[in-house]
Parts: sequence; C-alpha cells; structure tokens
Amino acid sequence: PLQIDTLRQRLRALGAKPRHEASVLRHWACALPQQQRSARQDVLPRALRDALPALEAELDALATLRAEHPAADGSARLLVALADGQTVESVLLPRAEGLCVSTQVGCAVGCRFCMTGQGGLLRQLGSAEIVAQVALARRRRAVRKVVFMGMGEPAHNLDAVLE
Repeated sequence: PLQIDTLRQRLRALGAKPRHEASVLRHWACALPQQQRSARQDVLPRALRDALPALEAELDALATLRAEHPAADGSARLLVALADGQTVESVLLPRAEGLCVSTQVGCAVGCRFCMTGQGGLLRQLGSAEIVAQVALARRRRAVRKVVFMGMGEPAHNLDAVLE
C-alpha cells in the first residue's frame, strides 16, 4: 500500500523542497486542485510542475466513491473503492463536520456486533489511502475532524495511522 513517505520521496526526486512537499500534500488532503496554485506555481521546480497532473490523477485514484448512503441523522456512509479494487467504508458524521475513516480492508478482531470482522483481515491500508479517504470526503463537504473507527482496528495499523 502507498505510504505518505513514499509520496514525499517521489516529490523530492522531482526536485521538491520540504515546503513544496508540504504544499502539494496539503492541496491533496484538502481536496484543492494542484493546478489552482497559479500565483505560486512558478516557485515549484519545473519537473514537479510538469508531473503534477499525473500525480494528481494518481492520488485521486487512490480512493473513489462507489456509493453513498445518506441517513436521516445527517450522516452518510461512503463506500470507497481503492486503487486495487478493494472497498472500505468512510462515514461523514452529522456533527462537527466529522469523518470516520477506515484503516484496514476487513478486520482481524471479529467483534460480535460488527460485520466487518466476519470476513477477516484482507490487508492494511497505506497512510496515503487513509488520507485519500479524507480528500474524497472533502470533495463532498467540509471535514474538520477525522476519527479512526471505520473498517479495521486502527491500533493494528498504527504506523500508517500515525503517519
């Protein structure tokens, strides 16, 4: 699975300085188009500027909306397709512009009250796939708070969650 650190390394290989990395990743996580940076675009290294359209398409493909299921309380369950075809669920929460994200495809815990664990753990999400859920949700509405209670046990994928 794709990790944020791998994205940082790719950006550095394109000549990005730490401030460029932060800017590109912030635009992605906040669901802002990379090309909207026209006033500051010329401060990015040329190789990075040229690579932005393909990079943006790749990042957008990490998490795509397959289905949305709104509820009466204002929440909405989002079925999110990952680049490898697996699906996870994110939930837009009705209060405080919150979002609940998944950290695993499936779950190894098997809590009796939860359907996710019945199929077992299929794989861990990379940190970039976790952030991609946030970017996807932010294309639908504002998100100010993110919680890790979706599919999977966040503590079992702690490195990706912390990253």
